Amino acid sequence: MRRILLAVTVAAVVLVSAGSAIAASGFEVGVRGAYWFPKLTGTARTTTNGVPETLLDVEATLGMKDEDIPFGEAFLRLGGATLRIGYTELAFDGDRTLADAITFNGRTFTASDNVVSRLDMKMLDGELQIDLLRPDVALANFNIGLIVKVKYVDGEMEIRSALQPATAKDFKAPIPMIGVAAGVGALKDMVRVDARASGIAYSGNHLYDADVYASFAPLPFVRIQGGYRHIDLKIDEDDALASFKLSGPYVGAQVSF
Repeated sequence: MRRILLAVTVAAVVLVSAGSAIAASGFEVGVRGAYWFPKLTGTARTTTNGVPETLLDVEATLGMKDEDIPFGEAFLRLGGATLRIGYTELAFDGDRTLADAITFNGRTFTASDNVVSRLDMKMLDGELQIDLLRPDVALANFNIGLIVKVKYVDGEMEIRSALQPATAKDFKAPIPMIGVAAGVGALKDMVRVDARASGIAYSGNHLYDADVYASFAPLPFVRIQGGYRHIDLKIDEDDALASFKLSGPYVGAQVSF
């Protein structure tokens, strides 16, 4: 992890230096909010006293249902450099009668026991995008850039039943990432299509985050957006394994000046 953080730090310094040299003039500040409709899939497992316990499928084993999720970000663009701060909070609940006994966080829930479960995740993003190209051509423009990012994940899973009190396990990690960004606008940016993708994989862990969306500006300073977002997360640290995928469309709006 230290080597990864060092590599990302060096990359950020290089990108900022390059961005300063090639940045086009321009300033924009704004906020973006959206409502996301993701499909949740994933598994989780705890290890107690060095012994791996039951691998739990959040849908098949625990009966967790999909939930609609708001997310948002604030951004500041200076020439070819854009700084973003984003936040996503996820909450899923399950309620299911077990077909087989399971063990979670050192506690066993027997077959035919009705278990109630909860999965919460908070994701805080800090992202720097440096545009390597940002030309204007007549009424159109496009941009291609590089991304350096850190996503802090703070998650917790809890299981309880009428026979067993609640037991919970958390998983936390700051995860550095690198990626690319591209976009194209027409009619002086009245219509745009943008895409961002970043990720990293290390020591059996990985995190990939991709976002593609189209937007339309019916009024000055206001954009209506629709897109698709995908997050693929695996954290296998110490005595907790969390592996989740979230994919689905979203609708939102942006206000900027």
